[in-house]
Amino acid sequence: MIKSGELTTYPLAIVDRLLSVYGANGGCAYDIGCAFAKTVNNSSLGPKVHMLNLRFMVGSFHGHAHNHKCQLDWHPMYIKGTGHTKGEGCEHVFSSSNELARSLCHANQFHRHQAIEQHFAFWNEDKYEALSITIRNHYQEASNVIRTLTVELTAIKSTLQLSDDDFIHFHAEERAYLESLKQEPLKDQLSVHFVQLLDELEQAK
Repeated sequence: MIKSGELTTYPLAIVDRLLSVYGANGGCAYDIGCAFAKTVNNSSLGPKVHMLNLRFMVGSFHGHAHNHKCQLDWHPMYIKGTGHTKGEGCEHVFSSSNELARSLCHANQFHRHQAIEQHFAFWNEDKYEALSITIRNHYQEASNVIRTLTVELTAIKSTLQLSDDDFIHFHAEERAYLESLKQEPLKDQLSVHFVQLLDELEQAK
């Protein structure tokens, strides 16, 4: 019988392969990257991950389903060096395969496997053929964003008298504030305790 804990061997094997192929200073987005990072750190891969500086994150699509404190640490928007990376490449692949559903509903096992294999074979060829165009478009998009947002951000910083260090400080302040919310304010705790004592007194009468 396969236990759920054993299933972590698959993503761990993938991480090991990624480290072997791409080396240092990589990034890996995963739906539960925040929790999986702890699993990796506690595994035999932990030292290798730290040595090669692999940065885990949660994809931008799934990231917004996590609480805000988690997003501050794991969402690509807050991680330096991710740029416009969404970390949801698999979702694009899965989305493209949705069109198979209609033809596979009544297919037998052989034709179902055949259709899936052909779909991804053609999908891979199409993406490879358009790779140079994709890289060019992404480069142009990034260049335009850098040019446009640099001007806008400079104007905002000038108007509000902010520096780049202020944004880092704001991020740290927000994290500290959310950390402080793990426990209710002392006044609220005392108020709740007071009401509980009143209830106990009423029941004792």
